[in-house]
Amino acid sequence: MPALLWANMAEPPEPAPLRPGGAAGEPAGGLRDVAVEHERLLIDLRPLARAKPAMVDATYRTRNDGAARTVRLLFVADGLGGAGQVWLDGRPVPNRRTQPGPLPASWRAPGATPGLGGGGSLAYTSKEAGALAFELPLPPGRHEIRVRYPAQAAIYQTEGLMPVWQLGYVLAPAREWGGFGRLDVRVELPRGWEAAATPGLRRDGSALVGSWQGIPADALALSARAPEPSSGWRYLLWMAFCAAGLWLCILGGRATGRSLGERGRGAGWALPVSFALSMGWTIAAIITLLLIPGWIERAAGPFINEYVTNSMSYTIAIMLILAAPVFTLVGTLATQVAAIRARRRAAARATPEAPPLR
Repeated sequence: MPALLWANMAEPPEPAPLRPGGAAGEPAGGLRDVAVEHERLLIDLRPLARAKPAMVDATYRTRNDGAARTVRLLFVADGLGGAGQVWLDGRPVPNRRTQPGPLPASWRAPGATPGLGGGGSLAYTSKEAGALAFELPLPPGRHEIRVRYPAQAAIYQTEGLMPVWQLGYVLAPAREWGGFGRLDVRVELPRGWEAAATPGLRRDGSALVGSWQGIPADALALSARAPEPSSGWRYLLWMAFCAAGLWLCILGGRATGRSLGERGRGAGWALPVSFALSMGWTIAAIITLLLIPGWIERAAGPFINEYVTNSMSYTIAIMLILAAPVFTLVGTLATQVAAIRARRRAAARATPEAPPLR
């Protein structure tokens, strides 16, 4: 499911985009006599960890060298996940959703976002453009314009478990302004996520950052992906559960053996109990192991590659079909041996000692 931000203002399934996203970008219109001295662009991808829209926050330090005027601005941002907010010198400015007319070719969404983990670029598509429109009264002098809005990111399914979130932010409209100075970009990432950008941004902790003098490209293309949930500790937990279950079977065998020894019965009477306890242990081990793929799927979140989790479930099911007789045999033997030993000890204690010879 891809999204776009218009800025400046059997066999595994083939990797493919799942959903087109929205466009977001820089404001355009009526700015030829207004210069942007500095722009700070913050794209917050941290809400993606909860499958929520990303947040775009752009702050412009502008300079109007002419007479007082009212400029009409347009943020192409069809990926709006909610209402946008606009401020002029700290004061709220009304805005509305609208549909833009035909857009120049340079204002189009990037055709791809960078690959992750050494992979190639990923195809990127966006929905039909929508826009956020507003008017600003600009007296002569310097002013600060701030625009903030949620943008729906795109999702691209790869061959791995976790999808790639995509976001394209179109910078080209900024070239329509009377001048453009410095652009500072910061992309906040959920902790532990890998990410890449075109043009390149450097990693700074859980963020990507970059600075340019002027507009570096027509668009900024972003790819980000969450780490896959660790499965190793879940399987270790399952093994500990199995060990605890086998120990309970052994304790059950001991209790049965003691009872038989105290009543003077043979160890053969413990065999049905040993088999029943072993079957219960085997069934519990099978059920808990089959729950692990679903556990991993819930930890991974929405939009994961179901082929991966399904393959994991099939593999586990086949392994269990082969291993179930072994589990039953091992459980029965361990329980029965524990019963035999416990019966012998109980029988020895119950046998009265012979009186000493005179």
